[in-house]
Amino acid sequence: MKKNKKIYGIHPVNEFFKTSPHRVLNISIQESIRSKLIENICETAKKHKLPIKVLKKGQLNKMVNNENHQGIIIEIKEKSRDSINQLETILKSNMDIQPIYLILDSIQDPHNLGACIRSAVAANVSAIIIPKNRAATVNETVKKVACGAAENLTIVTVVNLVRAIKKMKEAGVWVIGAAVNTKKSIYDIDMTSAIAVIIGNEEKGIRLSIKKECDYVGSLPISDKVQSLNASVAAGIILFEAVRQRREK
Repeated sequence: MKKNKKIYGIHPVNEFFKTSPHRVLNISIQESIRSKLIENICETAKKHKLPIKVLKKGQLNKMVNNENHQGIIIEIKEKSRDSINQLETILKSNMDIQPIYLILDSIQDPHNLGACIRSAVAANVSAIIIPKNRAATVNETVKKVACGAAENLTIVTVVNLVRAIKKMKEAGVWVIGAAVNTKKSIYDIDMTSAIAVIIGNEEKGIRLSIKKECDYVGSLPISDKVQSLNASVAAGIILFEAVRQRREK
């Protein structure tokens, strides 16, 4: 039997209630907890006639494997993760705009994935594409780091990332890979048309098979005192460079 997904922490839970209260199944709070925001969340839960459980701290700890829940956990209906067919639908629906897509090639760290999702929502990215295998999945940790942003963005999980990129290129999307020590700077690449930004694995970067599909590969000009930036930091910088270019166009 498939387990329900959980979101925990005061701010992630509050953000989820703002956007998707219809997907909340129940709410669990820690006994004797004192928080005005938790009280407000419980009032919202009552309006939606959701069951509220008052539990001991140890019971909540067990529910989330001792993660920092801040005294509140909700169970939610899982949002179905989309496939290559859904990607084709998304590409068709965005033909009349200049969308930004984010492709994450084998990101392993859930905290990195969560931070990338949050930056993507802030930059108005149309969708994130991630591989099904050898990569972090959208779990409770990712959702907590993303502070509810994962529920406001289409996340497409595909078996074959190369195939997905080819379909994006066929739809007129320019593919830009982020790498280290390339001749071309990210800041010299035109990002005002439909683009997909690829961020690679934390240690190995973009796989060669993926890099071969890129129309451009660029790097961020950083100090020689560090080898590279954190994947989520690089993603945020590049996405907002695209936003800047579009505003100044």
